[in-house]
Amino acid sequence: MSGASVKVAVRVRPFNSRETSKESKCIIQMQGNSTSIINPKNPKEAPKSFSFDYSYWSHTSPEDPCFASQNRVYNDIGKEMLLHAFEGYNVCIFAYGQTGAGKSYTMMGKQEESQAGIIPQLCEELFEKINDNCNEEMSYSVEKLFWGSYL
Repeated sequence: MSGASVKVAVRVRPFNSRETSKESKCIIQMQGNSTSIINPKNPKEAPKSFSFDYSYWSHTSPEDPCFASQNRVYNDIGKEMLLHAFEGYNVCIFAYGQTGAGKSYTMMGKQEESQAGIIPQLCEELFEKINDNCNEEMSYSVEKLFWGSYL
């Protein structure tokens, strides 16, 4: 890793029960790393498009070939962060968005193992890597730092 690097990801979550009961329409489209927003008041207007490092489509069911699972998000973002941390770099993940946007689901997930978010998957792999350490000259210290609502 050369120099500081910031990567930006966006994820579209499925509708919640309130949105489904109101028969809401999805105004987001994704193709590759491009995310487009349709103006619901003027759908014929050209969509506004944005490019991100990662655009994750999690709006539909897991059977959709474009669906981004928790594992995919972790493999793209969390694994690289852990690798860089073990290389001695400081790493940070910052989840930002409106209430109800899906930040907690992406970061923490749900109780089912296949639904674990970035934090539990990263912690599991972190402790596996520590346990697999064969170098007796190397020691690890894991500390809890509380800042924000996820730790």
